Amino acid sequence: QIEGLVCQHFRSERRIVVIVSRILSIIALLTVTSWPGPLAAECLRYGDVTLTGRLMQQVYAGPPDYESVTKGDEPLVIWILLLENGVCVVDGDSSYPRTFSEREIQLVLGADQYEKAPEYRHLLGKTISVTGTFQPGGARYEKRFVLLPHQIERARTSR
Repeated sequence: QIEGLVCQHFRSERRIVVIVSRILSIIALLTVTSWPGPLAAECLRYGDVTLTGRLMQQVYAGPPDYESVTKGDEPLVIWILLLENGVCVVDGDSSYPRTFSEREIQLVLGADQYEKAPEYRHLLGKTISVTGTFQPGGARYEKRFVLLPHQIERARTSR
């Protein structure tokens, strides 16, 4: 009889532990999905956008082998818009995010982008606002996402 009471007690206790752990899991899930802080990222769709971030340059290996600048490949300088906060990107054919927390967007200034470099060099390291066409990078570009700018200007700071 004592043995039966002990087994019943442990079954009841185990059931309570399972119920409490499920409730805590649900509370944690609801907290994370409704949290308005840094976990939530603004989502972008392909097309015309205006983004604000810091203008940066990155160097990649170019022709002939696209492997190493130190081994003789031509340095390929690209322009990057470094976003302060990551954004999620929604695929144009879907409502599901393709990627989360993307912070680096390659700016493609056109075929003459290296001739335009002096025009924008004074903005390097500065916060700028870029309006343009946002699209997937693909094999032609170094980054997963690119922005074809229509307008680039120094961002206004609020004081």
